[in-house]
Amino acid sequence: MTDDFSDLYELAADLSSVPAEANKNVLKAIQFTSVEIKNDWRQGAEVSGSFASSYPASIDFDIKFPGGAIESEIGPSLGKTPGSGAGFLEEAPGGVDGPPTHAGRNALEANEEDFYRGLEIAITNAVVDKVEGG
Repeated sequence: MTDDFSDLYELAADLSSVPAEANKNVLKAIQFTSVEIKNDWRQGAEVSGSFASSYPASIDFDIKFPGGAIESEIGPSLGKTPGSGAGFLEEAPGGVDGPPTHAGRNALEANEEDFYRGLEIAITNAVVDKVEGG
């Protein structure tokens, strides 16, 4: 996946022709992947012996529905834990307690294939249900 998210925008455009019945299944796929990314990010973001040791616990996700779309925002929830502001460690140049973790990026990349597979299943099931149901 590229950093510019062009693949996701293209996917969003492709999904516009999917039956509305797919929304329930797509939501499940997004929620499942969000939990997996959150857990992987937390695991990769573990930093010991510093103020940022509580950073992993701040990583969470919110599902939103802007304009009929389904979005998941995954990342640290500022104010959730004392170390929630330590997101700068994701890209730190190594001068603040160590090298960058890239835990968020790594978690996203590790779950990318499963996410697309989950969406394919969600859409296929919705189309099959629509065809079989009339």
